[in-house]
Amino acid sequence: MTAGAGRVPVVLLHGLTDSSACWPTVRHRYDRDGRVVVALDARGHGGVPLPDEPFTIAALAQDAARALRALGTGPALVVGHSMGGVTAEELALTAPELVAALVLEDPAWHDGWVIGAVDDADVVGLAGDGAGTAGASGAAGTAGARGTAADGSRGKPAWLGASIAALAGRTVEQVAARGRIENPTWSPEEVRGWAEAKTGLDPRLADVPHDWAAREWVEALADVRVPVTLLTAEPGRGVVSPRQAERAAELLGRAPEGLLTHVPVPGAGHSIRREAPEAYLAALDAAVAAADARAARG
Repeated sequence: MTAGAGRVPVVLLHGLTDSSACWPTVRHRYDRDGRVVVALDARGHGGVPLPDEPFTIAALAQDAARALRALGTGPALVVGHSMGGVTAEELALTAPELVAALVLEDPAWHDGWVIGAVDDADVVGLAGDGAGTAGASGAAGTAGARGTAADGSRGKPAWLGASIAALAGRTVEQVAARGRIENPTWSPEEVRGWAEAKTGLDPRLADVPHDWAAREWVEALADVRVPVTLLTAEPGRGVVSPRQAERAAELLGRAPEGLLTHVPVPGAGHSIRREAPEAYLAALDAAVAAADARAARG
């Protein structure tokens, strides 16, 4: 696979319960200029088989590395949301030759055994008894998840099983209809991709053991050697806390002298690119332009 002349490939890694269908806005922006854009599906998502083994960030990064080596992308700008954010970080640590830069959208940095916030609990409450979770943009849903411990295995959100059960038998159209109600500011394309992802989950994803805590993700940034753009939500509405963002800046140094560009997005929740697309795309454009410029300098 050959990238457009002078254009660094862009690799997209989705969050838990999302899929490669969840990047329409980003893909439309970069597909048209001849740039290679690759959206990968994690195991158990988007129809990809789920092995009978623990669901770990290390395994997700290994899967991504195999896919990118097979595609021959070379060093890429790796963009990750939530679970995809920590997968991208793990990829930069274990396969640095594949990563030119990172863009982390509210990555799933944890505190102890608890997922730091709602993660990808934007699986809306489709069950009549409220078995699902609140929409990602709801502050109440975020606050509830922030205090919810993993359900017996390291890092698995307690909401996951009920959310997947609530999706059973639902069509894309049914999920999309509820998604438009729960997330009225999202574009139709984003709602459709989100709904396609929810109906393509392997239901066993909630049954296998999870391990999201093999690294202390913020501290692990000390070993990252590429530029990082960190997009964070309104405090209290996303995963990454102000304390974590400040620690990331201490470890990486702030651009331009250091490696970290922190882009807080006021008013946005966990799904920043869906809730604040202009701010998100401006940050992504800057990261892409910088990666292209570094590649041109060799």
